[in-house]
Amino acid sequence: MTGNQSGEPHVPANHLASAPLPADTVGLLEGLNTTRAIRRYHDEPVPAEVLRAILFAATRAPTGSNRQQFRFITLTDGPKAHAAKELIAGAARDLWKRKQDNDGYQTGSGLVENSPKARMAAAMQDYVDHFDRVPALVLPCLIRYREPSSFEGSSVYPACQNILLAARALGYGGVLTGFQAFVESELRSLLDIPDNVFVAATITLGRPVGHHGPVRRRPIGELVYGEGWGEVPTWAVDPPGTSHTAAGPKNPKPTY
Repeated sequence: MTGNQSGEPHVPANHLASAPLPADTVGLLEGLNTTRAIRRYHDEPVPAEVLRAILFAATRAPTGSNRQQFRFITLTDGPKAHAAKELIAGAARDLWKRKQDNDGYQTGSGLVENSPKARMAAAMQDYVDHFDRVPALVLPCLIRYREPSSFEGSSVYPACQNILLAARALGYGGVLTGFQAFVESELRSLLDIPDNVFVAATITLGRPVGHHGPVRRRPIGELVYGEGWGEVPTWAVDPPGTSHTAAGPKNPKPTY
């Protein structure tokens, strides 16, 4: 992207300039309740009109004081895109190998065919093995205008969720990771990312191999409180047919 004499980025004219956004395939609540982490993709590009709709949704997300300091580096099939994918793929494979060892994915229930742990391991292995060939990769960024803080993510991570939900609405899918952090200096050099920019995540996108579906979480009564900590409101009841999963202790002790 080049700049004009005013210093503003130049946006080339194209056939999408007057085209409406594509129609959703699901309603909002259905999308919220069925958007899964999608790690397997068909080997086909994400069309420009789909990327446009997904990233338009990202730019509609809220930011602090409506400053709109987020930016989205979107990488598909150019030379820098291939180089960035290869960089992050290397980090992803190294990190997954360490996680396999540290979390015991090759022991206990991880050795039981079709167990949740074994399925997760298989999905992750396939993901990192093919990471350098993902159809599209988005690096959500935040231009810092003050000292870094734990709250600054509130001006970029809602946009990340918009990306995943918009992909779901259009028949695509994705997953958010932090793999970019382990090759950040190389990415900054490759993509000319300024020092005052926070690279918040790596999001991969593509047409799913498999499908979205109802996500499995703990019961709402374990997660939602009313008048005080641990007090469950009477209305905190899951809808009929909800599937559940348990991850970690149900009532972890607070840490200070």
